[in-house]
Amino acid sequence: MTKRILISLLLIAFFASCSSSGKVTSDPNSRRLIFGNGGGFTGIYTRYELFEDGNVFILLPDNTLQPRKKIRKKKAQELFSQADKLKIAQPQFNHPGNMTWFITIQADGIITEYKWGDSNVSVPIIIKDLYNQLNTIVK
Repeated sequence: MTKRILISLLLIAFFASCSSSGKVTSDPNSRRLIFGNGGGFTGIYTRYELFEDGNVFILLPDNTLQPRKKIRKKKAQELFSQADKLKIAQPQFNHPGNMTWFITIQADGIITEYKWGDSNVSVPIIIKDLYNQLNTIVK
């Protein structure tokens, strides 16, 4: 009897430890907003991924995604809508610098990247605005 209870407790603990606060998909057709910054002396980048359901993950050094937080689905939809408008207004922007900031829009298997950091190139306000809103959710 004690053995059964012990095994049951171990199974419950195992399954509880496997639960996740969010769903990560490796589907290349899934929609996500990837954003962050890095470079400089260390060359280290910080990267976050926002999914349509509102789950926000951070990319760890071992290339795994760890749940960071969850925002309201309505807010996530607003950010994706802004990203869609950005793709129309500014189809591309690639001006990295020593320190580089970026937004990557992944939708329907298509990846659109925006990189900036070159001090000689001004960043369109529509890009900065979306980045600031995305960055606010991870602070």
